[in-house]
Amino acid sequence: MNAYELADEYEYKLDWKLINYIHWSNQAETMLRQQADRIERKRELIREQTALLVKQNNRIAELEKELQRIQANAEFELDRTYTTPQIKELSDEENNLKWWISSFEHLKALGGGISDEMETKLKEMKARLKKASEK
Repeated sequence: MNAYELADEYEYKLDWKLINYIHWSNQAETMLRQQADRIERKRELIREQTALLVKQNNRIAELEKELQRIQANAEFELDRTYTTPQIKELSDEENNLKWWISSFEHLKALGGGISDEMETKLKEMKARLKKASEK
């Protein structure tokens, strides 16, 4: 029986003067305590979910700031790459290699480190850039 059914039964019995007050009050007391316990459990779940959402929103805000910082730095690096005076004009391949090399080195400088595979790729790109520059 839920609280609504209990209230309907009470109303019916009260209308027909069939109510046993002691029995009904015991049922009502138990029902109210059960409902209060359920409400409190749901409130606790809401508090936990709210705390989790706040934590996730804070993390998203941190990641957005980090992304903006990385984008600004990447734009600066691109501007620097394209505006640095060169003896000869760089080819698209050379510009592309320079950008990737500076990106990998920037990752290393941030302390995030790069994998051995990325380190190998970095060495290969530097060698390719050196060959392309000699042409």
